Amino acid sequence: MKFLRLLLAALVLGAPGQARAVEHRYDVVAKLLTPFISLLAKTTQSPNRALLLTARLERLTDLPPELAGAKAELALQYPDKLRLHAPLLGEVFTVCRNGQQIWAAPGSKLQTLLDAAVAEKRLPKPDPKYRLEPFRLPLPDKQLVLLPALLQVQDGGMENVAGKPCRVLTLSLMPELERSLELEGWRARVWVDAAYKPARLIVAKPGWELAVRFETVEFSPRLPATTWRPGGDDVIEIDAPRFQQLMQAIVR
Repeated sequence: MKFLRLLLAALVLGAPGQARAVEHRYDVVAKLLTPFISLLAKTTQSPNRALLLTARLERLTDLPPELAGAKAELALQYPDKLRLHAPLLGEVFTVCRNGQQIWAAPGSKLQTLLDAAVAEKRLPKPDPKYRLEPFRLPLPDKQLVLLPALLQVQDGGMENVAGKPCRVLTLSLMPELERSLELEGWRARVWVDAAYKPARLIVAKPGWELAVRFETVEFSPRLPATTWRPGGDDVIEIDAPRFQQLMQAIVR
């Protein structure tokens, strides 16, 4: 009997992961979002103002079959630097913003798309006074710390992503916030690894869905200056008004 009691005690004490209470889902969301919020907040105590992210496209509504599994790379640095390499309009483009300067590659393919949009009269009239604003979140800084409390979070248990155990959470905005931001029907499902980084994400609204699997999520104070410089000869430079035209045409 003494041996059995010792064995039972060893089993209980030797399995702390089973005995420990599951972390509250809102605490997990807060730890997931805090680095991203600090990255884009106007004022923050965090030294990290840059992000390097790579992901694989698993699904995207209307994505051509040959682009399934394509790799997307995002580099971002507050307040006005961004570089995206990803499938766009059926092609794979690199688009970079460095302040008010924008370039894209391959420029010849993008120029063809722009010319076609002009010929079909799909481009809106340019606004010569248009300027690109610094990156910002749709909430004041004082309210950003309350962002997790503005979400509705449902716990989906644990699942493995690329061999890593992840907490699965479904996120949606409070109905009042959905209406004020005109985001009714949007939902997100995120797989959070042990380091509180996203391992997989699905964002959806009625009739549209995007699913990505993250390979790299790294925060740092800044990225090398070469990140924002164009490479190669097939590059097109776009000013802010022309960029606004292009974005509006893509949305349409």
